Amino acid sequence: MQKVRVIGVGTRHGDDAVGLEVAAALAGGPLDPRIEVLQCAQPATALLDALESVAAAVIVDATRCGLTPGTVHEPSRAALGMPGSCSSHGFGVAETLALAEALGRLPEQLAIVGVEAQRLEGDTLSPAVAGSVAPAAERVHALATEFAAGGDPRA
Repeated sequence: MQKVRVIGVGTRHGDDAVGLEVAAALAGGPLDPRIEVLQCAQPATALLDALESVAAAVIVDATRCGLTPGTVHEPSRAALGMPGSCSSHGFGVAETLALAEALGRLPEQLAIVGVEAQRLEGDTLSPAVAGSVAPAAERVHALATEFAAGGDPRA
């Protein structure tokens, strides 16, 4: 049994808000007391701090991998860090994870859940991405619950 942090990453610009929306959906429901949910609107700084002092983390964010908008998937850290990568941020999740690792702040267990974005402008999620909030929240919840129980759902 261990503490798990779910971290929704994003901004309030179009589909980039999906990570924040998934985190809000999870925070509004029943959770194992070992699971903490945070919203992180500045991945370059707040995410680094959010990764500290936990054994496991699940990050959820908008991605741009060329998939069908609204697709919920689990990109690898390597996929996030490639040129033309899946990240929807300039200095984003991949760079922050590399910095966290260099500083010894990276959790032992880490999962990333992405929701493929369609547009990064506007005040609301596109319909395809809005329809993926619940399935993404279910996947994030399943990963966090398994981590909290001491397992590794990716094994």
